[in-house]
Amino acid sequence: MANELNVNSDGLRIAAADSEIIAAELAAGTAEAGRGTHPSQAGVAAILAAAQSVARQSLRIGGQADDLSVSGARYDDADSGGADAITLAV
Repeated sequence: MANELNVNSDGLRIAAADSEIIAAELAAGTAEAGRGTHPSQAGVAAILAAAQSVARQSLRIGGQADDLSVSGARYDDADSGGADAITLAV
């Protein structure tokens, strides 16, 4: 079949779990910005801003991991329901 759709729900779950691990690792590396009057403080502030951006990305990755988990479960439900419908029709 030329337009066959193949979904690996176990692969979705594995990708979700991997994404959750990455999100947790990124979130663990966040730092609080300090205040000071030294010229190097601007550089430190820029680095901390980048770290906070990583924290936001961590939240986004975590959300996508949740979506992957839900997608895998919904696919299994739909696939099972379709298989049941075909079995009853035959």
